[in-house]
Amino acid sequence: MSSCPTVPPLLVDAVGSRVAIDHSGLDPDARAAVESAWRDARSRDVVTADATVVADPSVSRARMLSDLSSAVTQAAIVAGRGKRWMLHAAGLEASDGRVIVLVGASGAGKTTATRTLARRWGYVSDETVGIDLDGTVHPYRKPLSIITDGHEVKVQRAPGDLDLRGLESTRLRVGRIVLLDRRADLRRARLVPVSPAEALTACAPHSSAITSLPRPLHAITRHLDATGGALRAEYTEAEQLLALCDDLDLAAAPIERPPLNDVPLRVAEATGGPRYRLADAVDSLSFDDGRLAVLTATSAGAGTLRVLAGLAPSLWKAADGATLDALEDAVMHGLGDETAGSAVRGILDQLVEAELLHVEA
Repeated sequence: MSSCPTVPPLLVDAVGSRVAIDHSGLDPDARAAVESAWRDARSRDVVTADATVVADPSVSRARMLSDLSSAVTQAAIVAGRGKRWMLHAAGLEASDGRVIVLVGASGAGKTTATRTLARRWGYVSDETVGIDLDGTVHPYRKPLSIITDGHEVKVQRAPGDLDLRGLESTRLRVGRIVLLDRRADLRRARLVPVSPAEALTACAPHSSAITSLPRPLHAITRHLDATGGALRAEYTEAEQLLALCDDLDLAAAPIERPPLNDVPLRVAEATGGPRYRLADAVDSLSFDDGRLAVLTATSAGAGTLRVLAGLAPSLWKAADGATLDALEDAVMHGLGDETAGSAVRGILDQLVEAELLHVEA
């Protein structure tokens, strides 16, 4: 009796990791559909996979392909934890290997924008862009998930089937980070510079496994500064992005920020009463305008970013081990304003409610 030949897994490059797709349980036509959809992401290297996902033969072919796309993405994100910044974003390669990174939530138009722009620029990804600490970008040339009339789930289309361009460079690097802002009432599309605090606040929710990165807020800000700062693309139709991307300066000079003149509050040593303690923070980052970003993590590793302003940054930095009276006195004497101390209690209450501070007896 002859045995059935072993079906080798399909190995794909996904955000800097190698993911094996085990499609051995599918019938020949379904296996061919998987291989066709993922042909532009196939790894050229014969290496050990970082993760394996299994195609489900018990659902419809359309559902299987759609679920497989999500499974490969999630497996790649897990495999890349702590190694690189992984953005929920689209990526487009210019001829010199620099990558335009289009950041946006689901429904922001990334896939539609990619289908339009990747006929002129190389298709890097429409889903997740992985950036190493040195700025190297890892492609993820997955099938695009297309909403199609008459289909219950999104149809998976290989980039080649949509006439999207291949990649010209063997080494990609981040060129510019653009926040997508699609609006229905614009007279004309435009690119708007974004402040560092706004850019960080916009990028953090779209960053996978952010809390596993070493000093993630500093790492993200270094990428933003190294590429000339983030821009916001305000547009209505995807075709308008063609002109906006043509106008992008992918060789923009890095932003060099002067040292912060960060004078801490002088807080007297606590002698009694309840004291404040800082909650564990993954990272914190001060901005030139006095604001402070603080990233915390849940027990499951999910990150929460808060940006503090006004007196809150100084109070948060000074509060560890301090009492309310000591902090009120420090603010009144530090600012020379007898009325400023009245605001301290309210700000501290807000920091406790936000779980950035704890109170201990």
